[in-house]
Amino acid sequence: MINSRPLSESSRNVYTNRIERTVLYINQNLSRSMTLTEIAGESGFSPFHFHRIFHALVGETPQDYINRLRLEKAANYLIKNPTLSKTEVAFNCGFSSSAVFARSFKKHFRVTASQYSQMVSLDRRFEHLQPSDLAPELPPLPEIQIRNAPAMRLAYFGTHKGYSRESIGDAWNKVFAWAQGHDCLTPDSNLVGICFDDPTITPKEKCRYYACVPVPEGIMKDVRANFINIPAGLRAFCHLECTPEVIPSTFFTLYRDWLPDSGYLPDDIPPYELYYYSMDAYQAGNYVLDVCIPVVPL
Repeated sequence: MINSRPLSESSRNVYTNRIERTVLYINQNLSRSMTLTEIAGESGFSPFHFHRIFHALVGETPQDYINRLRLEKAANYLIKNPTLSKTEVAFNCGFSSSAVFARSFKKHFRVTASQYSQMVSLDRRFEHLQPSDLAPELPPLPEIQIRNAPAMRLAYFGTHKGYSRESIGDAWNKVFAWAQGHDCLTPDSNLVGICFDDPTITPKEKCRYYACVPVPEGIMKDVRANFINIPAGLRAFCHLECTPEVIPSTFFTLYRDWLPDSGYLPDDIPPYELYYYSMDAYQAGNYVLDVCIPVVPL
């Protein structure tokens, strides 16, 4: 009889890395149909075992996870890109028909898509958040600059446990340890934090955050880290030197106050934080960063 043993750290890293790879694949292909065999192929596990491993590590079955992400993406479209018709939203989010989308949306959000877009203002969407989730007062925005940003190839460690300091800090600790071992960190390195989910739509405990470091093209794969490519494009840059608590409220202010009157729509790329090295700011308890929102002209 073979005795079961706890997974070693290196073995667990292999499992986590493979499932994280499928999570990224799902996120990048939500607009089309995906089969379990196809998704499992990204992980290197057989479909039979993949379903169980994914459920154990992510907390949802692959299909439940895909359905939730599609519906949350649709909700984002309804609020932040109101020029799209309900049919366009349905097909952009991978639903086979408008009718399937309508039934799924009402089942998940308890209201129709039309009712959701009419009743949900940005202010009301933030009512359920606790005071600790936002700074006590929303800060005035500095000047927003619109400019092109280059493409980035990033190594990342992710958390799927919300935007808490603990979970985000754990992801950054893993990035720093990995990057130092691969000579990827210099004082000129711009670290990147990717915020995939809107906490007013996605349950707070399921929001996804990627802590990232730029990597050279020579590093193609790794047993611990995964890799993501952010395409070049137009960005709205909001420069900050602030404490961590100000960052989420800045995102809120940008989406509530600046974006609707900006002449731009959010692009189909998640917003991110671009961090700059500053020992003086760090010693004062501050971060120096740009909050970056990918945009396209209205």
